[in-house]
Amino acid sequence: MVAGAAGSGSGGPGSGGSGAGGPGSGDDREERRIRIARIALVVALALYGAVALTVLVAGPEFVAGQIGPDGRPRRLDPTGPFVLVVTLTVIAFVALFAATPRLVLRMPLAALNVPRRMEWDSPAGRRMLARLVASDLLFIAAATVLLFAAMLVISALGGFGVVLPGWVMALVLGPYFVFVLGCAIAAYRGTRYVPPAAG
Repeated sequence: MVAGAAGSGSGGPGSGGSGAGGPGSGDDREERRIRIARIALVVALALYGAVALTVLVAGPEFVAGQIGPDGRPRRLDPTGPFVLVVTLTVIAFVALFAATPRLVLRMPLAALNVPRRMEWDSPAGRRMLARLVASDLLFIAAATVLLFAAMLVISALGGFGVVLPGWVMALVLGPYFVFVLGCAIAAYRGTRYVPPAAG
């Protein structure tokens, strides 16, 4: 997940530094992208917190811990522990995504799944790559938090005895995986992940 995500996404100084806009404009674009991604993550976390609190306060005593293809719960879990586990998972994912850019500065290039990986082997290249990865993973983290919020709602509905059609799960999971896959494709087929020496 870490290596794959490091190669995903879009936007960064590399695109501005190698293009007509110059390094300064590329840095400005990347700063704006990172700010937008941070706002998206904060909004997603706030929404998740509201959903988790609502499920704890007004939700059923037991929620669906597992839902079968027919939309019926296969296992019921106590609401409190279930929400706690999901929340800790969300925190772990966000912490992992936040720490990955720093790891990019230290990890061997051979361990990173990024376009033209060996051409990033310079201090400037590593810093640029870390910024690209940071903005991409912040967006992916926001999408992941929203996915967990949606799954929490579905689990609570299952606890209330609501049987959801199969297309609801597809509607929740489909856009998430399309988004993450789109980020990876954009990284490899786009022009943003361009090492300084290759610009």
